[in-house]
Amino acid sequence: MQTPPSRAPNADQIDLRQVFGTLRRYAPWLLLTPALAAGGAYLLSRQQPPVYEASASVIAVDNDAQNSLINNTLVTAPPLPQGAVEQVMHSRSVLNSVVGRLQKTDLDPALVRGIARDLTNELADNSFTRFKVRARLDPQQRGVYELRARAETPQAAQGLAQAGVEALITWDNNRAKQGVIRSRQSLQEQLTDLTARVAAVSPSSLERQSLVAARGQVLQNLSQMAVLETAASGTLVLVAEPVAPRSPVSPRPLRNAALAGLLALFLSAAGALLSDSLRRRVNGPEDLLPLGLPLLGQLPLLRRKNMGQGFVSASHSGPLYESVGFLRINVQSLLQEGRHRRLVVSSAYPGEGKSSVTAALAESLGASGLRVLVIDADLRRPTQLKVWSPERLATHPLPGTDPSLPPATTVSDMFLRPEAAHVTRVSPHVDLLPAGTPARGGLPGILNQAAFRSHLDRWAQGYDYVLIDTPPMLSLPDTLAVAPSTDGVLLVVEGAKTRLADVERTMENARVANVRVLGIVLNKLARVGSAYYSYGYGSEQAGSSPSPNLRATRT
Repeated sequence: MQTPPSRAPNADQIDLRQVFGTLRRYAPWLLLTPALAAGGAYLLSRQQPPVYEASASVIAVDNDAQNSLINNTLVTAPPLPQGAVEQVMHSRSVLNSVVGRLQKTDLDPALVRGIARDLTNELADNSFTRFKVRARLDPQQRGVYELRARAETPQAAQGLAQAGVEALITWDNNRAKQGVIRSRQSLQEQLTDLTARVAAVSPSSLERQSLVAARGQVLQNLSQMAVLETAASGTLVLVAEPVAPRSPVSPRPLRNAALAGLLALFLSAAGALLSDSLRRRVNGPEDLLPLGLPLLGQLPLLRRKNMGQGFVSASHSGPLYESVGFLRINVQSLLQEGRHRRLVVSSAYPGEGKSSVTAALAESLGASGLRVLVIDADLRRPTQLKVWSPERLATHPLPGTDPSLPPATTVSDMFLRPEAAHVTRVSPHVDLLPAGTPARGGLPGILNQAAFRSHLDRWAQGYDYVLIDTPPMLSLPDTLAVAPSTDGVLLVVEGAKTRLADVERTMENARVANVRVLGIVLNKLARVGSAYYSYGYGSEQAGSSPSPNLRATRT
């Protein structure tokens, strides 16, 4: 009987083979979705209006001079704290100054009104895109401020940056003059008061002389304040004037398309893996334990390069030969009593390899000296003749037929003319009854009629085993119609692809139809470490020839 697998995969480990297999199954969508997203992003970007960006730079300097005379006649503002320039550029007074300067330029008035409207809305929303400030400062808050301005045309971007940097420097200079202006205003009030007091006293009094002397000192101080106000300066100095940009900063169709494509690829891949993880698949024998059915065989995944001479030739050696040998022994042990043993081979969905398994089992039974009849009952997608690929279609009559009649060599013909039934010899001890030309419906209900069951009893005469390749059980009801006339169903399950829920649904359909499921064959199992999921002893040591891919048919 079968031996347990050499190693069960750890549920906590990520099976990269399964991950790549999932991505390969979803490959068309994983390629189409990013392509559509990239194309859509490119077209949308091309339809957006261009945005240009111009920049100007100012430097924050320390105005302390080494000359005492200069220091006595120079008023400077204190250094600006971190983030102050950005806040100033987003203040109402500076933005109003910017708009006023733009209105004096030769830019399109409609464009200026649009910029003014955007600046007002940004101020209300506290979200700014027209002006951006980038600072590169040292711990003493000395360094460079880069002011970037965005507009709809190169000239507008240049004009907006120029207006912005001028408004910023003007604000900084006014900041330096605030103290001097307040002092001048205070001295002006003193001068007014002294002048009034001088006029009110007697010209010959000592008080008048004192008031005149005080007024003279205030006048001297006022003249000094005028000089200081004129020389007052801020800490910001223009170092780079804005220039009109040549190309827009947005939109960038190629960049947007690439980002959209990458994002769509990531999201679609994540969605595919998430969807696949929510649909539990049969990855190994341990996943089938809750079903309570015997595992009759585990067949390896074969590579295409080993399929050069056909599937049947590939089953004569290597891991497939050993695995099919154990499958044959298990089937013989399960059906050891009686003659003319009839077995249906099916699957849940197309593509799981049921036709290949049927051919491999028939070849193994025939090689052991048993006479085998293979019936291709998949009338809509027949593949048995393609799997065997006989060199010549040599036919001979079945027992109880008239050899003198024109031979009926397909299931459909033999159903209409059972007395002329002929089979095709595809291998020593193995005969094939092909389905014939694929038809969407074949003969209506041919497998559901009682006559087919009686013909099956006649065709089985002279054979030890009859293997019937039927359509997938979740696609068509033909298997449930044929199986009651046999010993049961051999269910083929593709490893790492077939969902466990689909296997359970297939078994439930068989139970409702009173069809016996004899066991399960795990097909197309890839390597785990250095071993195959197969029965053959010595396969790890042999480890030389890579296994062929059991994908000769897609039925």
